[in-house]
Amino acid sequence: MTYTLSPITKAIIITGLIASSVTSVSAENADNEVEVIEIQGDYRSQNIHTAPVSVSVLGADTIDFRAANHLDEILNVAPNVNFNGGSNRARFIQIRGLGASSEYDAPTSFPVGLYLDDVDYSPMGGAATLFDTKQVEIYRGPQGTRFGANALAGLIYVKSNEPTSYQSGQLKLGLANYNSQDIGIAYSNGLTDNWSYRVSAYQHFSDGFMENIYLDKTDTNGRDELSLRGKLRYDNQNDIVWDFTLSHIDIDNGYDAFSLNNDRTTLSDQPGFDKQESSSFSSNLAYQLTAGIKLHAIANLVDTDTAYGFDEDWSYVGIAPDSEYSSTDYYFHDKSNHSIEIRLNSTDQGRIFNQSTEWVVGVYAQNAADDLVRQYTWFANDFTSEFNNDKRAIFTQLDSQLSASWKLTLGARFEAHDFSYANNQGVSSSKTYDMFGGKAVIGYRPNSSGYYYASINRGYMAGGGNIDGDFPEEQRLFKPEYLTNYELGYKYQNNGLSYAVTAFYMDRQDVQLTRYVVADRNDAGDGFSPLISNADTGYSQGLEFEIDYLLTAETSVYGSFGWLKAMFDHQQKVPTEIEGEYKLVTSSRELSQAPSYTYLVGAVHTISSDLWVSAEVEGKDDHYFSDDYETRSYKTNIVNATVNYQAGDWVFKLWARNLFDKTYPIQGFYFGNDPRDGYADKHWYQYAEPRRVGLTAELEF
Repeated sequence: MTYTLSPITKAIIITGLIASSVTSVSAENADNEVEVIEIQGDYRSQNIHTAPVSVSVLGADTIDFRAANHLDEILNVAPNVNFNGGSNRARFIQIRGLGASSEYDAPTSFPVGLYLDDVDYSPMGGAATLFDTKQVEIYRGPQGTRFGANALAGLIYVKSNEPTSYQSGQLKLGLANYNSQDIGIAYSNGLTDNWSYRVSAYQHFSDGFMENIYLDKTDTNGRDELSLRGKLRYDNQNDIVWDFTLSHIDIDNGYDAFSLNNDRTTLSDQPGFDKQESSSFSSNLAYQLTAGIKLHAIANLVDTDTAYGFDEDWSYVGIAPDSEYSSTDYYFHDKSNHSIEIRLNSTDQGRIFNQSTEWVVGVYAQNAADDLVRQYTWFANDFTSEFNNDKRAIFTQLDSQLSASWKLTLGARFEAHDFSYANNQGVSSSKTYDMFGGKAVIGYRPNSSGYYYASINRGYMAGGGNIDGDFPEEQRLFKPEYLTNYELGYKYQNNGLSYAVTAFYMDRQDVQLTRYVVADRNDAGDGFSPLISNADTGYSQGLEFEIDYLLTAETSVYGSFGWLKAMFDHQQKVPTEIEGEYKLVTSSRELSQAPSYTYLVGAVHTISSDLWVSAEVEGKDDHYFSDDYETRSYKTNIVNATVNYQAGDWVFKLWARNLFDKTYPIQGFYFGNDPRDGYADKHWYQYAEPRRVGLTAELEF
């Protein structure tokens, strides 16, 4: 008899084999001292090597190596993480095949959450600039117990540097090709014995990587990004730590990225824009109520104005007088997000069940609003809409030390969403959704080097309504989506070697899919209306592996690998040969933005005490860009390199991203848009950045 193992079964077996082989070789070195990396995104800080979750921590070294100014320039480091173009900066992120891919005139759910210093920026991803950042944590798999509906697929948690009680700071100056310039400064110091502060400012300019040959300009897809942040901390060295954070982010980028020539040249006579202005205030109080209970109270206010628009015809008036059209499409969002979380955490003295169990209990409330004005050539009047969502949640978690080696975690979260939507075309809808998520995790630590865990996590994403009044009544609302994630993992750290391997299977119910329905635009050809519906089922399964190894005293190597299979099933009514009768047909397809593999291999070599070099290769498989089109990306393999030289307190970096200048797309569509060939259907692409070369000088004090 022949047995065939499923891919997820193979992944689970591989997890165990890798763990067993390395443990047997290196167990004798278990008592060696190792670096401790703490993750900050959960209820309590945790050692990454004993945290029962698939998470990547990208520190300041990773950011500096890539000369990264924005989150989209480091995402490829983590396995099974992808991002979508369609804007100047990649604001739409996918983890394990799940994530939003665009935002136009319909309220958008974001399966991948984004938090900047505990502030929820999930629908405002353009704000993720990286200067003065301590680390970026990328959580894969649902984080519903901690973050609720914003983290169905995972979460990205960005932590900036904290104030210091002594004088410290950094200065960064940078120049690169495409007329790119950077300047950043951060300064921290103590005010009194109890008060300290940190301020930072950062400005980035670039012409961008497109040339508008009609207007004879090279900056129509340029970047102009300003980030300001101030932090104030009160610490009485006893029972109170109170942090205040004020930030302002001003993104004034162009958007002129699609080419009728399908290259890096455009013909637009009305280039678009991709702007965001965000201001936020955060208060984070940690107060020791009693010897056994600590109070955490986090309040956030975020207000954001975004402006996004493009030249819809990608051309100029006169390119084909007998058949051309000319139009622009602009979206102006006024978003706000106000929230408060109050929770009680046990301390060592407050553990329950014979001092074996830590606990957390809390409540959360959020009001999110999005007012939209859409200015479109083919509308007689501007389209306007108002969307509001009130979220309320209660949550709890127990972490029980069953024995010296075994630990059990149980968590639960109940969340109610009350949304309302109305537009000036007479469409309105409202609904309340009650959702429940949770997790059960068992962890086993046989020694100080290795850690096994198995977990079941249930996440969810809220339902909502479609905005087109022409849709039938049964399509006006769509239901919440639920996801159950089954995960096995092993982590190891000892003797200069650390690695983590995870196998997962994510079972999705009522999968939310966005399709664009063709709508007649009279003499302007076809337009597209978004229709969000619930597919029947879907799943993602795969494997994630990360490693960091000190090969010699002078050389370290690192890498990551992700394997992914993400599918969905959808039932459609198909006409039969008998008029008026239909049959249900189930179709299955690979999810968009879900490459079957991602990888990274890199090395750092020290030549002398003041000179070191690093290089890495990253890549991913081809994949669909959209659940609507058959347009696919290319397989990519990209080389990055850096030469570092230290002179006194200064570090100079000569860096290159995409060293061999590979051309590959990050967004694609399939339709007709070129009047020169009669609007014949074809594949269209937006391309990633070409070879980037620059010099950065950094001073830390």
